[in-house]
Amino acid sequence: MRNILLFLLLLGVAGCNDFLEESSQDEIRPSTVEDLMQVMTGEGYPMNFLEYGYTELLTDNVKCNGSSSDGSMISTMDNMRSLFLWEDDMFEKLTEDGYNSWKALYRKIMGCNTILGYIDKVSGSQEVKNNLCGQAYVLRAYYYFLLVNYYGMPYNVGDPKTNLGVPLKLVMDVNDGFMKRNTVAEVYDQIVKDLEVGIQLLEEHPKDMSLYKINALAGEAILCRVYLYMEDWDHALEYANKVLKKKPTLLSFASMPTGMMEPGFMGPTWSVYNLSVSDEIIWMYGDYKTFSSCFPSLQGSIPPFSISEDLQNLYEYNDWGYDTESGQWYYNYGDLRLPAYYQYVMDFTTMFVGYIFGYKGGPSQNYASFGIRTAEMYLNRAEAHIRKFMETGNDEFRVLALADLNRLRATRFDTQNVAYKDVDFSDKDDLWNFYEKERRRELAFEGHRWFDLRRFGMPELTHIYFVEKGLEETVTLQEGDPRYVLPIPPSAMDNNTYLTQNKR
Repeated sequence: MRNILLFLLLLGVAGCNDFLEESSQDEIRPSTVEDLMQVMTGEGYPMNFLEYGYTELLTDNVKCNGSSSDGSMISTMDNMRSLFLWEDDMFEKLTEDGYNSWKALYRKIMGCNTILGYIDKVSGSQEVKNNLCGQAYVLRAYYYFLLVNYYGMPYNVGDPKTNLGVPLKLVMDVNDGFMKRNTVAEVYDQIVKDLEVGIQLLEEHPKDMSLYKINALAGEAILCRVYLYMEDWDHALEYANKVLKKKPTLLSFASMPTGMMEPGFMGPTWSVYNLSVSDEIIWMYGDYKTFSSCFPSLQGSIPPFSISEDLQNLYEYNDWGYDTESGQWYYNYGDLRLPAYYQYVMDFTTMFVGYIFGYKGGPSQNYASFGIRTAEMYLNRAEAHIRKFMETGNDEFRVLALADLNRLRATRFDTQNVAYKDVDFSDKDDLWNFYEKERRRELAFEGHRWFDLRRFGMPELTHIYFVEKGLEETVTLQEGDPRYVLPIPPSAMDNNTYLTQNKR
């Protein structure tokens, strides 16, 4: 055990070095597949969302509220300002090292490469080895998918065969040279290849594990998302169908305790990533609330950033209803995602009342979980069908898309006093616009919005930043703005002269 802990320490030090700098690990090696399983858990799996989830601050899901009257949040705001305003030096000013996704994700890729590099050198069951390799391939693909969508152009913009993506490092060996950026298409090709290999290994060598571990179903769900981004509608449908055939369940929000439907409930632990209530989780990971510095969780605290009115107003929540048969008014909460997905704050000193903190629950009040859910698969399938309807005019695709959208929405609304009413759109543009909003409503604060904005045409966005009222700073991200691609962190550029920085 002591040797494997030393190995993990060395691996961690290597991972913390600048991009593609590694230290030799010849002196200490894992000797059993159990050792590699420890490496996989510590260095291959994501531990928290801070490393990848900060992009919500780049989107229209978040607004700035200024600092509290006592000035206690000024340092936090100064730390986040460069990110919120899409500044070129965003990674130089951020004090939290976890916001450097380049560094964090390549470290995880190094962990996966270590598994694949050592797997034939350790003792143990071949069945376990094959399953572990399957996990490593799927996770490596997932991390490259995140990297290429942070630091490369969207797959559907320009030519992915010439647009620069990120360097592909696929072995654990020390690389004495520098690596250039592969194209977006090359990175996506590797992602698909890794996922196909990983899924096959996990299908042929299954293990009964928790939802915190990758299995074949999770690999298929990730591949569905990848094909969606590539606008390969047929393959996206194929994998959405595979996943939903095996796991079609959705959590019914009407089963939420009534008290939690009310505004002001402290911490939405009853939600889609709570294992005790949710049956729609495919894969999950998480940590303590990772936006706590931006979205304080205590009642009476006004956060410097919170969910935008634009997002909050998308939810059809808090309506009265009238029963014509009984002649009685009744209370119908409507779309329950607002109290389920967001934390509510009441500050009677400043009269600030509203939803501030976005997260989808977890095993406890102070825990936030993320991952992949069946809800996304229904949305992905609906999107592919809408796109095929828009391209062909075949009404069957419209009907199939609406069926998935209504099935999802029916589980999100309060149906205690009134049945859910299906939405229906005959016009392709109206259907697409509704779908975009529904995807935003359902997947907010799970890391999707920034990527969706990119692949949906990179629309114009405006952020207003201020510490004090009257000192507002307005910055606009123009349609198609090159700042929709994040800058490669300076530490990576300094240590690899072969890298080409993204245009800003």
